Amino acid sequence: MIIVTGGAGFIGSNIVKALNDKGITDILVVDNLKDGTKFVNLVDLNIADYMDKEDFLIQIMSGEELGDIEAIFHEGACSSTTEWDGKYMMDNNYQYSKELLHYCLEREIPFLYAS
Repeated sequence: MIIVTGGAGFIGSNIVKALNDKGITDILVVDNLKDGTKFVNLVDLNIADYMDKEDFLIQIMSGEELGDIEAIFHEGACSSTTEWDGKYMMDNNYQYSKELLHYCLEREIPFLYAS
């Protein structure tokens, strides 16, 4: 399985599309669909499952095994240049990324980060 965090965003959904173009469909998309307009980015994609970002983070932080993971593409950061909530930015862009990186390092899972 390949995991794409931020998979409903512009970059993440294009990564999923590129994987689909290579015949890869065992993909878990992780995102926060509070903004329902991002859902349209997933409509034509072939994925195995979707998981809410908060549920995913809980599983990662608990050390729960998520199955046979080939790689994680981490695009799940807030890219808004107008976001001024520093706590949110630290939790979402720093802490989330750090937890996910440590999860990958402990399991020798390739971690591709480009948010």
